[in-house]
Amino acid sequence: MAAVAVSLVVPVDGRSLFLHGFSHAKLNSGTRKYDAHIRRFQRSAVNRAAISTSTNKKVVDDDGVSHFNGTDYHKGWTDARGMTEERILGHFQELSVLVSDRTEMHSILAQQRDNWNRLFHSTTTMASVFATTASAINGAVPAPGLPVVAIVLGVGAAALMALVSKFQPSQLAEEQRHAARFFKRLGADIEATLQVDPRLREDASRYWERSVTTLHALDRAFPLPLTPIVVEKFPKHLRPSKLSGELDLSQPEVKVSRHSHINGWTPSAVEDLQRTAHLLQHSDIPEYVNMANKAKLINLILSITSPLFATAGVVLNMAGCPSVAAAFSVGSLFSHTLTHALQLGAVYEVYRNCAGYYADVEKSIEQVLRLPVQQREDATIFLQKISMSLGRVPAMTPMVPISNKTAGSLF
Repeated sequence: MAAVAVSLVVPVDGRSLFLHGFSHAKLNSGTRKYDAHIRRFQRSAVNRAAISTSTNKKVVDDDGVSHFNGTDYHKGWTDARGMTEERILGHFQELSVLVSDRTEMHSILAQQRDNWNRLFHSTTTMASVFATTASAINGAVPAPGLPVVAIVLGVGAAALMALVSKFQPSQLAEEQRHAARFFKRLGADIEATLQVDPRLREDASRYWERSVTTLHALDRAFPLPLTPIVVEKFPKHLRPSKLSGELDLSQPEVKVSRHSHINGWTPSAVEDLQRTAHLLQHSDIPEYVNMANKAKLINLILSITSPLFATAGVVLNMAGCPSVAAAFSVGSLFSHTLTHALQLGAVYEVYRNCAGYYADVEKSIEQVLRLPVQQREDATIFLQKISMSLGRVPAMTPMVPISNKTAGSLF
């Protein structure tokens, strides 16, 4: 997530609260320095921003029901004196350490599995080339030892092709790169949230639960070991990658009163988010799932063709048809090289994670709309966050132009 710097002017009790610019600290996955930690010198700034100016005014909604909108500007982040709860800050520091550690682990694995991909490709290519050469020479000038050489090298090439087709090293590397990116985004979101005034944040307990659930969801979506838990390479029913916890559909959406301005939430903001979520669910996500299915189909065909042709070449060498065997070996080498050059496994993973990214944005909108208005993040900040996540202009209203049939413009 790109670094951003914003300044906010929020009306509170007839006054303006000015928050100094803040920025997402860049997480460095290549070192052991956990830049995502909440820096100690920021605590004083957080404490100063935590002074409550809450009010308790009587409000009558559209149904004629009177109630007090005593908004809790603390939202569980500060104590009665308006000072930051050190225990809560400590919990988020521990979570930040875990996120940074996972970012580093997945970055290392991405590099390792990319090295595997290069090694398998070069080894398979050399074995196939030598097997083809031995078969061609044996067809032109028969020699006693050449069939044995061609058979041994052909068996090795076929075995390596079958192994690569099974595990898809390029896809494994892409999985880990995406995992590192999503963990880095989670760490940056935690740090940026703790630098915002508590009155503008989401409820502390809700945000903690959502962050931990996202951490566990990413662990399940991008497992570290190859076995026994592994992401299926050719699933029958493709689904977007799950980057956050399940959405509780039993909770209905909380309606916002026409005269409500709690946390900046208005009916127009809710309608804008509902339309965006509808476009994501029915347009953007299906589009990338469809493209991932096409990449999966092409990859599956080539993954079956290359070891099959190599095996046919071995059988033909054993049957005494070296010239035909050489032709099949060339075909297997071509299909394997095409698969590697196009990086079809990685392309499939990119499309699947693009669908997962938009599904996560849609889910975050649905989750917020199901929260009580008092516990939500400030509407202006949330709308800007969703706009930038979709590649849209933050200040544009509505977020997605009426003429557009898709919500996202990022990919």
